[in-house]
Amino acid sequence: MRKYEMLYCVGDSISRYYLLTLVKLFSGRYAVVRCPATRGSSTAVVEDLDGWLAGYDPDVVLFNSGLHDAMRKEGELVTPPDQYEANLRDIVARLQGLAYSPRLIWARTTPVLDEYRQFGRMNEDVIAYNEIADAVMAEMGVESIDLYRAVMDNDPEALLGPDGVHFTPEGSQVLGQAIADYLLQEQT
Repeated sequence: MRKYEMLYCVGDSISRYYLLTLVKLFSGRYAVVRCPATRGSSTAVVEDLDGWLAGYDPDVVLFNSGLHDAMRKEGELVTPPDQYEANLRDIVARLQGLAYSPRLIWARTTPVLDEYRQFGRMNEDVIAYNEIADAVMAEMGVESIDLYRAVMDNDPEALLGPDGVHFTPEGSQVLGQAIADYLLQEQT
């Protein structure tokens, strides 16, 4: 029997920002592990998920994907909405089929600041992709943490860094605290 429960984070670069906060906040409660560096999109998660989970049997899988899917190249979304939905369904079905039955928690995609237009992202696309994910997670019975709202409720201009996508240390703290609060709400 393990001393700590394991929280395994699967996600794009945003998960790097809240990882250290989670490690600090969950010291003695969860062993926090993040999948290896990702290519970010839901397609990459579909392709790499089995390899990332090999050798692990986490109690909780916190997962997200969306910022890379909602990115535009030459005006076109990298992952069309119907493919994004199909990818999410595949990911959830595979996670739900794991023999060790981890608790699954989806992290909603975080906002972007339109005025920066970095990396071909617009917040309206993030909102649309969050709506797709919300519907899939609700239908498939997966819990969700609203990281989008956590940022929007706490001064996004101060929390998002100079590229309008990634996070400042304060933003990282807000994300990590929102996740910790969610995970610990049932245990108090």
